[in-house]
Amino acid sequence: MHFVELRILDGAESIGGTKVFLDTGNMRLLLDFGLNYKRYGLYFEEYLKPRSSRGIADLWRLGLIPHHPDLYRDDLWPDDLPREGSPLEVDLILISHAHMDHCGLLGVVRPDIPVAASPTTWAILKAIQDAGKAEFHAETVYTVPRERVPGDPRVLKAPVRKSTAAWVREIRLVGEAPAELVEFLQRPPNPRGRGLESGNIHSLADNSPGWGIRTFGVDHSIPGAVGYAVETDAGWVAYTGDLRLHGKGREQTIRFVEEVKRLRPRVLLIEGTRAGPRGGENPTEEEVAVRAHGIVAKNPGKLVIADFSPRQVERLQSFLEIAEATGRILVVLAKDMYLLEALEMCGWLEGAVGSPYLAIYDDVRVNPRAWERDIRERYRARMVGPREVREGPGRFILAFSFWDLKNLLDIEPEGGVYIYSSSEAHGEEQEIDMRRLWEWLRYFGLEVHGFAIDATGNPVFSGGLHASGHACPEDLLFIAREISPEILIPVHTEHPEFFAERLKGEPIEVRQVKDGDVIKI
Repeated sequence: MHFVELRILDGAESIGGTKVFLDTGNMRLLLDFGLNYKRYGLYFEEYLKPRSSRGIADLWRLGLIPHHPDLYRDDLWPDDLPREGSPLEVDLILISHAHMDHCGLLGVVRPDIPVAASPTTWAILKAIQDAGKAEFHAETVYTVPRERVPGDPRVLKAPVRKSTAAWVREIRLVGEAPAELVEFLQRPPNPRGRGLESGNIHSLADNSPGWGIRTFGVDHSIPGAVGYAVETDAGWVAYTGDLRLHGKGREQTIRFVEEVKRLRPRVLLIEGTRAGPRGGENPTEEEVAVRAHGIVAKNPGKLVIADFSPRQVERLQSFLEIAEATGRILVVLAKDMYLLEALEMCGWLEGAVGSPYLAIYDDVRVNPRAWERDIRERYRARMVGPREVREGPGRFILAFSFWDLKNLLDIEPEGGVYIYSSSEAHGEEQEIDMRRLWEWLRYFGLEVHGFAIDATGNPVFSGGLHASGHACPEDLLFIAREISPEILIPVHTEHPEFFAERLKGEPIEVRQVKDGDVIKI
């Protein structure tokens, strides 16, 4: 008898970094291939990064990628790195959504291994890669082939020649995609620069006949998130990805629970980000919008800065509606508009790109890249500079995060309101960032909502201005009980014992696993 094997490569003991290998008996899959920020942060930070000239060597030697050499790009493998480890022979990688802790290491994976995700996820990843920094491990949609430096095979570099095209991954779309999106996925960010060698972009359903893979949209803090169920020789194995029940798309998660329940799964891999003491407040997106609207409405004539991720579509939609209701304009960065255009191709935020209540901030750019020059040219009439904001602060809501606050040195605001509508700090590095943010806000005399720094120097979050992308503890238990798998495996959590304690005595076997564990069923 062939055992179905689940191998937890990463992400069992941390929030993020999920990488699960599943041998179904008919195929060999990877569920997500994320960057484990907790382990990565033990060695690297903003100014200490893996050396691109050494390909995967730094990640491999520090154990930040699984030791299965057949997964990785040959062009990232320096000659002095031994190819040790067993092969996985992966047929397909299933990506749940576009957060980097679930897909942020795809850049080191061979581009000929097919990767499945929703059309929206691919649109987001393409927009992020086009507009982002050229880090080799973040080459999610297309990869730039490296060359060995003559005379020193330890050194790898990207070819200077524009004639050397980048490779588009083997893409399997979960659901239908408009022709406009397919064209976008194959379009180089700079028409006059390096081209893209068109990869095969197909539907997952058309290219995996008989594999028994079912996909379900779920609600999360980024569009296009999906959960999966895979038919195996031992029964169905389901994977939640990241999900919640308190967003505007909660009905998607309910349908996922109902459909997976009907499959009577043998195993459910469930995320547990907020299991245990991380539960805390659980405001809905609607409640966040009402509270934020109240703050803006009470401060006419004052500059408002809203700190949220533009990838959080529901939050962006809320602040765009708040801008319209209060007679303001929501000002985003050029890279945010580029992302919004990609999302609109997939049916998200219809009408937002053309909204008269949306503008682009004209920040200082010495040498903007081709995609940004194009954005600035096409939306020239909707560019808002620091002088306009300084002279009419009450007309705008600036969508600025911590990393954008340097622009305030040009605006020179005289007070105003700062709405922190993003996630709480997780870990020492993020707490340090929050203290720096606090100093910026104090310097400009901004009234802060959503967080504060207490007497001990620690950030404290309150005010209900952020709705988590993850299910609260009671909702996690609801999902587990409703689906009622034979075996429940918590991942993406620091508190797997929560499930074991709260489901004790119920007909669900909770298996607490560690990274590296192998489960045979």
